[in-house]
Amino acid sequence: MSKIPIKPMVELAKQHGPTVGKFVKKNWKEISQTVGVVATVGKTANNLVNNRKETNQKKGKIHYRKTRFVEYKTETLRSLDGKNRERLFKHQLEVEQFINQIKNEENKESGLKKPLHSKRINDWNSILVQIEDKIVTMDYQEYLMIYNNNEYHSAYFEGYEGQITKFKELVSKGILEELYNFIQITTRKNIDDIKRDFL
Repeated sequence: MSKIPIKPMVELAKQHGPTVGKFVKKNWKEISQTVGVVATVGKTANNLVNNRKETNQKKGKIHYRKTRFVEYKTETLRSLDGKNRERLFKHQLEVEQFINQIKNEENKESGLKKPLHSKRINDWNSILVQIEDKIVTMDYQEYLMIYNNNEYHSAYFEGYEGQITKFKELVSKGILEELYNFIQITTRKNIDDIKRDFL
């Protein structure tokens, strides 16, 4: 971090401070009105920039992937807890598809754009990791709830009844090693943690 030269600033304040203070004291009404106008102009300029971005998105001038990336960062990642497995899986597939598209573009285009593509791939990979981790965590939690209460109905697993049926069959058989292997394969959890939670 660079050092800010304080000495010239102090000298400037000593030299012009009293005159500026007198000027502000005499013309405080005009200055306050000017500050209000400047603030209004700043807000208007900010609104124009935001409106232009939204219009460009609607007209298709901004790339679809870029728009989706912003949506994922601002909305989707914050609301992952309320989504069911089907919706999380759709998000996972979409993000994987975006990563494949970027890799294909990288292979087709010159090496000059490689750093740009690498950054995009890393950005999308960070989103993908969060979605995959949420799926693993939610799967594990729901399996644990079903294991502890056989009558529990999981809204999270709607559309994945086959997995629930297989899980319940393994629980009813009572063969813990098969149950542990099933949970480890589907959730990638540590076998020691599974044995501790599913007694």
